[in-house]
Amino acid sequence: MRILVIGVNIRHIACSARRAGHEVFAVDGYCDLDMERCAEETALLPREGPEESISLFVEKYQPEAIVLGPGLEEAHVKGVPVLNNPPEKTSQVSDKLWLASWLEKSEFPFIKTYASAEDLGFPILVKPRKGAGGVGCRRVDDPSDLLWEGGLIAQEIISGRAASVSVIGNGHEARALAVNEQLIGASWAGAKGFRYSGNITPLDPPQCNVAGMAEEIIARLGLVGSNGVDFLITESGPVVVEVNCRFQGSLDTVEMATGMNVFQAHLQSFQGKLPPTRGAAGCFAGRAIIYAANDIEIKADLLGPWTSDVPGPGSRIARDDPILSILAKGPDRNRVLDQLKKRAAMLFAMIE
Repeated sequence: MRILVIGVNIRHIACSARRAGHEVFAVDGYCDLDMERCAEETALLPREGPEESISLFVEKYQPEAIVLGPGLEEAHVKGVPVLNNPPEKTSQVSDKLWLASWLEKSEFPFIKTYASAEDLGFPILVKPRKGAGGVGCRRVDDPSDLLWEGGLIAQEIISGRAASVSVIGNGHEARALAVNEQLIGASWAGAKGFRYSGNITPLDPPQCNVAGMAEEIIARLGLVGSNGVDFLITESGPVVVEVNCRFQGSLDTVEMATGMNVFQAHLQSFQGKLPPTRGAAGCFAGRAIIYAANDIEIKADLLGPWTSDVPGPGSRIARDDPILSILAKGPDRNRVLDQLKKRAAMLFAMIE
């Protein structure tokens, strides 16, 4: 099938589609070197008015279907089948205030979430009402430190293991592909605060049946295609953090660990088909996002067997922005984590 994948950063989606045998045209904000290898053609997504440019790329590439990636999932597209949840549904579910209310009414464990900080005792977690990747999330210990802005919400702080479940839905049912450990604020990868730093698949036990809970949530929300549910696994059980109506950053590790193709499962779900069984991991796989400690210019060729999302020489990366991702596989979680840390150190030495 001739597929247009378009969004702010869509390398993982485009390469999965190519591995599934599709003819891929990829448009995003980076045009990473490894994405160029897996696409028939690539193009840069305009920073100004990206949604308005979609029709231009549809006209240029004449795809049989389009996949909207990060930053464009709520766009309205005409004239070509869109392999995404309806934009109205995505907008609703990505609203963390709405989701907390829905989870409470549906009797799923949830995090108390408010439109202001007045109803919570400190410390609290402040984050954007809509957002992803931990961007803008911060802990506030005292009211004097609170700088409240529009579009923010306040949540109680809960401790636990950060996890996610990768799920395929068909609008009525859902099937979990994998349960993943989430790496959050990994200092060895240059991340700070609550920044999303990658995944290790599968999550070590106990998993507390988060796979079954995630399937029920995705099915009851009526979601289609690749979706994710984030959890904190606490001493008293799992608590839902958020639902992502999109391909997740865990796509690489899910495919590496299970051998499944996430894009093909996504595509088939729009025909009502689900994978016959939950995914089973044959090994452990990890991906870590490496963040820049300072403003840098890429001078070395960083494309290699364990790097992805690779910028070309001459690219400029701002402080605290992602540089690229590193990958690792192994027989257990600790060996994968050790490999990721060693490769992160090697990468920092290369770019210093």
